[in-house]
Amino acid sequence: MATATYNLLVDWNNDGDYDDTYDDITSDVLSMSWKRGRDYASQLTGNSSAGKLEAVLINTDGKYSPSNASSVLTGSILPARKIKLEAGTGAFPYTFPFIFNQTMFTGFLDRIVPSPSTKELKTCTLTAFGALGYLNDFSPSLTTQTDIRSDQAIGAILDDVGWATADRDFATGQSTLKRFWVDGKKTIQSMRIVEEVEDGFIKEMRDGKIGFESRLTRLQSPYITSQATFSDASGAALGYITITQKDPLDTITNHLEATTRGYAEASVAVLWTHPETGADSPTLTPSQSKTFEAMYPNSSAANNAAEVGTWTTPASGTDYIANTASDGSGTNRTSSITVTQTKTAERMIMTFTNGHATDTVYLTTIQARGTAITTSNDVLVRAIDTDSQSIYGERKYKAKTQFLPSSTEAQDWCDYQLSVYSSPIEVLSMTCIANISDAMLAEVLARDISDRVTVVATNDANLGINADFFIESESHSVDPHGTHTVTWALSPASGGYSRFWVLGTGVLGTSTVPAY
Repeated sequence: MATATYNLLVDWNNDGDYDDTYDDITSDVLSMSWKRGRDYASQLTGNSSAGKLEAVLINTDGKYSPSNASSVLTGSILPARKIKLEAGTGAFPYTFPFIFNQTMFTGFLDRIVPSPSTKELKTCTLTAFGALGYLNDFSPSLTTQTDIRSDQAIGAILDDVGWATADRDFATGQSTLKRFWVDGKKTIQSMRIVEEVEDGFIKEMRDGKIGFESRLTRLQSPYITSQATFSDASGAALGYITITQKDPLDTITNHLEATTRGYAEASVAVLWTHPETGADSPTLTPSQSKTFEAMYPNSSAANNAAEVGTWTTPASGTDYIANTASDGSGTNRTSSITVTQTKTAERMIMTFTNGHATDTVYLTTIQARGTAITTSNDVLVRAIDTDSQSIYGERKYKAKTQFLPSSTEAQDWCDYQLSVYSSPIEVLSMTCIANISDAMLAEVLARDISDRVTVVATNDANLGINADFFIESESHSVDPHGTHTVTWALSPASGGYSRFWVLGTGVLGTSTVPAY
């Protein structure tokens, strides 16, 4: 067996490095596992998912017990502490091939759960999630974005939840959304809306960045070249211990549908009014603040109401009026009111503060104006392969996104998916012992999500497969004996988004179809 080295590091004091006394917890690790990538190896139905790392740690002295006040980590075992896992191919004297401290996973601490015992070894389980899991604790709310590329739309979402620009690695999107907003959805769900428009891929990268692939990314170097060959042939340099093929019938989609819609923006109008008036009017004592949230669409809106193009900043005497009497017969104190607001596509959050030194006031009028956005009739487009349906029955998929920019692009989206998925495709799961040899260990540590590899399964496996595949997800485990196992979920490089035809890179009508 090859010798692998690992470093599991935690930034306990949140200072941005792993150099402090207790940050390196490698010596306490009994076993660990980690995974990243899609939840299913399909570029149509597979979704980006949050990576996860679990490590079983020795906890003899209670160092990792969050409630242990005598622990040297007291006050530092907190959610969202940064975690990094590194792996290498061995120690000095180094032998070729050699990889030194390759980052394999970067994420954020979720929790540590102790497993105390009076007789057995005291342990605990550390759980961390990748960047997508961390970001999914937030719900972005954007103002309306117009004529925005898919990568820019993903960027706007990340901006809103405070994810640094330096922690992104984006390809240039190929689709431009005519209108886009999200409000109140979780971060991953928000990004998946754009991911589907683009036919792209949002992924966690090993160094903790959020990556974004366009639908043409895998037509470019290094994705057009296989990085390694894994074979079931006797004596193969790189082999595997198990390989399974997902049921090819489950991959078939022969009826595709997608929806597009147009939008119209109205003139400024009152979109929301606080329903309580008279004696029920909200009150503000001196120096008191209260917050109200205007929402649109609401129960008074038209059925085709979608969002707000621009909220009007509340105007004194028009959008809010304050009076010392609930019926408005007292002293007008509107000039004593200050208001701040936060605007998104579907909400305006207004905070009113009474600046008068002595008077309690009634807010006899509170309203919100803006330009309402309504939708035109939806346009549903579809692509159907009747020959495929006659063989396999109808297998339907409808795009979930509402932001496909035109019926033409929606049709292109359907046509392309149909060209790929109307026939069965090979989706594989391949498991290797990473440290069975120096060569295998180096290869496993080097391979990453979206890498292209060749799989030969024509000998003992008897699958009749000798083709290139993309790595869609990876799942690693290192047991207490040091055996490192990796399982890759693989999608065929002959289908999916390697089949787009781009000028100078393929022959139209042979193994490729037109890009859009």
